[in-house]
Amino acid sequence: MKQTLSLVVTGVIVVVLLLASIFIVDIETVQGNEIGVKETWSGGVLTDPLQPKTYVLFPGFTQKVFKYDLSSQVFVMNDQANDTYGEGRRRDSYLVQSSEGQDMRISLNIRWRRDPAHIVDLHKTVRENVEEKILRPELMRVVKDQATTRSALDAYSGAGLVTLQSDISEALMSPEAELRKRGVIVENFVIEHIGLDPSYVEQIKARQVAVQSRLRAIEETKAAEAMAEQAKAEAQAAYERAVVDAQRDKDVGVLEAEKKAQQQVLDAGAAAQRVELAAQADKNRNVLAAQGEQEAALLRAQAIKALGEAEAEATRLKLSAYSAEGSEAFVRIEVAKSMSTAFENIDGYLPQDMTVNLLSDSFLRAVEAVVGGAPSTPTSGR
Repeated sequence: MKQTLSLVVTGVIVVVLLLASIFIVDIETVQGNEIGVKETWSGGVLTDPLQPKTYVLFPGFTQKVFKYDLSSQVFVMNDQANDTYGEGRRRDSYLVQSSEGQDMRISLNIRWRRDPAHIVDLHKTVRENVEEKILRPELMRVVKDQATTRSALDAYSGAGLVTLQSDISEALMSPEAELRKRGVIVENFVIEHIGLDPSYVEQIKARQVAVQSRLRAIEETKAAEAMAEQAKAEAQAAYERAVVDAQRDKDVGVLEAEKKAQQQVLDAGAAAQRVELAAQADKNRNVLAAQGEQEAALLRAQAIKALGEAEAEATRLKLSAYSAEGSEAFVRIEVAKSMSTAFENIDGYLPQDMTVNLLSDSFLRAVEAVVGGAPSTPTSGR
């Protein structure tokens, strides 16, 4: 009995602990495409969002985690059936008026996501249903601001439609846009269709047909003008080629003539230069020959002068030898020898009053005068 009671008590305690753990401990998992915001009894909304992971809250009944999807979402405003897109509402395209008062029913879609940096502010202000509370009103305002300043013809199609979509996208996606400030990031915006009154559409089509016809005519005119310009250009090119060829032939002829004239001038100059060089060579040879003869004559004169000076010096030395001491007797002996040789055959030819002694005496006085001696006393004739 006691054992059974003990088991019951143990079971009750376990149940109580399990129930207590259920109420006291809470486990929350924030998925990878989500972000969490935690509220507590004591601290209210925490300023730091919870990143993706599993959190254990204790005690769980005093804390709560709100999870928000951060993945891209699509919001549409169009006239398609719900099962076509799965989002938006039927007959929900946006009706605005163009600058000239024409009704324009604009079908559009926008891809957006929550900004993690503003998730706490979104939690405090709108929490869920961001599309209806923030996105739709701001989208309608921007589309209306851009569309109502344009004519229906400009906005309906073509470049005007592209410009309208670009301007709306810029106003929605700018870092300074109102949606961005409130925590909504616009990733893409597309105008699907602009519906107009059928009668006005016919007028637009007629205008477009006229424009197309006019553009086609302009293009055909441009094509014809281009063909004409091409033909003109080809003719001009042919003419310029002919002119260039003629000018080239002329230039070649002129160059050939100038070449021949220059060659003749060069040949004449070369011949004149050869003649001048030959004349200069002859002149140089004559000058060298004259200089050689002059130098030879000068050398001969110098030799004669040297020979004469040598002979004169020898004679002077010989004569000065006769003036040495004891030379008078030698001189006289030599003179006597010469006189005996000279007078040996002149006996029959002397004048009547001249004797050989007298002649000898006169000659000796002359010799003594030459050799520097005193004249001797004349001797009597034999």
